[in-house]
Amino acid sequence: MLKMFENPKFSSFATAQELKKELAAAEGTEARNQLKLIFDANTFVETSVFMQRGFSDFLATEGSKQLEGVISGYGAIDGRLVFAFVEDTARMGGVIDERHAKKIVDLYNLAISNGAPVIGIFNSNGTDIFQGTAGLAAYGRILAAVNRASGVIPQIAYVSGNCIGTASAIAASFDFLVKKDSATLYVSSPSLTGVTNAQDGLVTYCSDEVKCASFIRSIISFLPDNSSSGVQVEDTTDDLNRVLGELDFSGDALSEISSIADNGLFYEINAEYASGVSTVFATVGGVKCGIVATSFSKNEGRICTSAARKISRFVNLCNSFSVPVVTLVDSMGLAISKANEGLFAPELAKLAYAYSSATVPMVTVIMGHAIGAAFVLLGSKALGADLVYALDSAEIGALPAESGVAFAWDKFITEETTREELVSQWRATVSSAACAAASGEIDDIISTSELRTRICSALLMLSSKGNYNGKNRKVLPL
Repeated sequence: MLKMFENPKFSSFATAQELKKELAAAEGTEARNQLKLIFDANTFVETSVFMQRGFSDFLATEGSKQLEGVISGYGAIDGRLVFAFVEDTARMGGVIDERHAKKIVDLYNLAISNGAPVIGIFNSNGTDIFQGTAGLAAYGRILAAVNRASGVIPQIAYVSGNCIGTASAIAASFDFLVKKDSATLYVSSPSLTGVTNAQDGLVTYCSDEVKCASFIRSIISFLPDNSSSGVQVEDTTDDLNRVLGELDFSGDALSEISSIADNGLFYEINAEYASGVSTVFATVGGVKCGIVATSFSKNEGRICTSAARKISRFVNLCNSFSVPVVTLVDSMGLAISKANEGLFAPELAKLAYAYSSATVPMVTVIMGHAIGAAFVLLGSKALGADLVYALDSAEIGALPAESGVAFAWDKFITEETTREELVSQWRATVSSAACAAASGEIDDIISTSELRTRICSALLMLSSKGNYNGKNRKVLPL
């Protein structure tokens, strides 16, 4: 019986003392430093600390004393419980195998049962080819865990190094994808496809290591712990009745957002993708909300496939975690182009579905223009918005005034009545905010100066939406 211990598969086990030495030696690795940047000091606690790599039938002894190539555990961010895993290239090159997946799946089970967010830090050289289908199945198990948690707890992927092939699909399944500027993210190698940065549309934020860590902390602090938390309302130092004055935003979405956000602070999401529309997190009147805003200064705020995709994903995310949605509309409608047409209809359908299926508080303000499909698709009452306002100068209609006159009023042009006069008349009547309000599709016509106060009031009034179940309600006698 003693002979069995001569088998290299058994003699290769590391002792507890050896494993502790390895942990101590790894204290300053890149993976450990990333955790220190993200978590509150001295709060991160590892799980499955001493799990070693699996043993391959082909490589029974090589590297078998190494600790598994992923670190998993939990800690605090601004005092709140958060779970995390980080692939560590200093251990097995961060290679994904069965036990790598087991550590991540076990972590997810803890996170879901405790209703706390997960941060996944990706940096791996791929899978262990000697594990064959078992190594490939590891990807599937991680994907299943991430998708089980989708819409239940917030998930942030941070690509700090290599994230390629199927691993990129795992990272894309998270709610947010943060990328270090020097990191690599692709499905198929650019040397094969000739396309670089093809996945940039997925990237929520990209910068250096320190700024990425700060952004992750900010998003975690802004979002609730899980989907059951409800609308978050906090104290604010900004004046709820702050009057803006008659500002000229020049069609810039971020200027509009800055004017209404508490203390002008907000976190922009996917800034580089479909830049004609801005999606941000901000606190307005103490209510944590998501804001969608189109920039008229960029192609007249027209909706393209990328913009539709960006908005629908953002609205769906807000809806998952009870974050109210404010939509600021200034758009001349759809962007008509050959590049858009192939996927236009399904992306517009997804945009409509995102708004119409959302159950969170939704407030919409037509800032300048809401023409054609833009009026319908961007948070209209028809799609379920709770309150819709329009600035008194807004232009709302099926067609722009110029096109409306050309289509219906050309016959009224005479030597005494010019086209310009008819266009002005169309704006003042057919496509005016008053005409839209008369149809019941606009709740009120407001001035720029009261923009913030009206949004604050609406969000605070709606902050209990969905929490009231109607039990023990009093019914007035007839």
